[in-house]
Amino acid sequence: MLYYLYLNFVDSYTFLNIFQYITFRSFLAGSISFLTVMFLTPRFIKIFTVNKVTENISQFLETTHKQKSGTPNMGGIVIAIAVILSCLVCGKFYKSLSDYPIYPFLICLITYIVFALSGFFDDYIKLKNGSGLPLFKKLFLQILLTIILVIVLYQSNIFFSQGLTTISFPFTKAVLDLGLIYFIFCFLVIIGSANAVNITDGLDGLATGSIISTVSALIVIAYIIGSPLYAGYLYVPFVGGVAEITIFLSAILGAMLAFLWFNSNPAQIFMGDVGSIPLGASIGIVSILIKQEILLLILGGVFVIEALSVIIQIISFRFFGKRFFLIAPIHHHFEKKGVVESKIVIRFWIISILLALFAIATLKIR
Repeated sequence: MLYYLYLNFVDSYTFLNIFQYITFRSFLAGSISFLTVMFLTPRFIKIFTVNKVTENISQFLETTHKQKSGTPNMGGIVIAIAVILSCLVCGKFYKSLSDYPIYPFLICLITYIVFALSGFFDDYIKLKNGSGLPLFKKLFLQILLTIILVIVLYQSNIFFSQGLTTISFPFTKAVLDLGLIYFIFCFLVIIGSANAVNITDGLDGLATGSIISTVSALIVIAYIIGSPLYAGYLYVPFVGGVAEITIFLSAILGAMLAFLWFNSNPAQIFMGDVGSIPLGASIGIVSILIKQEILLLILGGVFVIEALSVIIQIISFRFFGKRFFLIAPIHHHFEKKGVVESKIVIRFWIISILLALFAIATLKIR
C-alpha cells in the first residue's frame, strides 16, 4: 500500500520518497507487526481462555508440564494477523519496468498463508477431538502444499540470475547445479524446516527465541544477496528481488519479539501449529529464494538438532529396541535429566544467536 502511494503520488508529495527504501519499509513492517501482537495477544488470551482453546499436555510430560495444562493455544493466529497486515501495508505489490521482480516476496507471503491455514486446520481438529490430524494425513497435506510451491518455484526460474537449480556452499565460491534433483531438494528443505520448528516448540519461548535470532540473520543475508553491490563485494550469488523479502522477515521478527513477551516462561499463550509450521516453512522458502539452503543447516542449527534428536530416537527404538534419549525431542531429554526449563531455553537461545552470527560471518569467509 505504501509503495503504491510512492509510485502514484510522489510527484505531488515528495515526502513519500521515503517509502521507496526497503530499509524504512522493513522497519515499519516490524514496528506494525510488533504493536499488532502486543495489542491483540492479551485480548486473544482472554477469548481463548473463555472458549477453552487451551493446551492438552501429553501423558509423557505430565510430571514436568502439568501446570501448563489449560494455557491458551493457537497464538499463531495473532502472529499471522500481524505478519499479513504488515506485509500488505509495507510490501511491494507494484513495480516499474526497471524494478527487480516482486515474485520472491509474494512467494514468501503465500507460503506463510497456506501453511498457516494447514496449521490452523490441525489445531482445530486437535481442539475438537483431543488429538490433531493423524501423522500420515498431516504429512500428506504438507507434502501437497510443498509440491505446489515447488511447481511455482520451477515456473519462476527466470527470476534467478544463476539459475534456479543451483546451490551454493558456505566457505567457498563454488556453485553446484543439481538439475531436476534440486526440486526434490527444495521439497525436503521446506518440509524439514516446517516440522523442525514445530518440534522445537515444546518449551516456553524456545522456538520463539530461536526464530528471532534465525530471522534476524536472514534479514541481513537477504538484504546483502538482494544488493548487486554487497553481493558482488562478498562474492555471493546475487538474486534480484530478494531484498524485498526483508520486509516479510521484519514483519515476522516484530511479531515474534512481541509474542515472546507473552510466551516466555511461564507462558501465557502457546503459538500452536498455526504458528510454528508456517514460520518454519517460511524460513525454508526464504533460504531457497536467497540460494542459501546449505547455510540454513548452520543458521537453523537449533532446529536441526531438535529434528535429528527425534529421528535418532525413532531409528534407535525401531532397529535396536532401546531409546537413545530419555525422551525426544532433546529439550525434553534435558528436562528429564533435571535441568530447569528456563535454563534449557536460555542455553538454546545462546546457541541460536552464536549460530546466526557465524552464518552471517560465512558470507565473508569465501
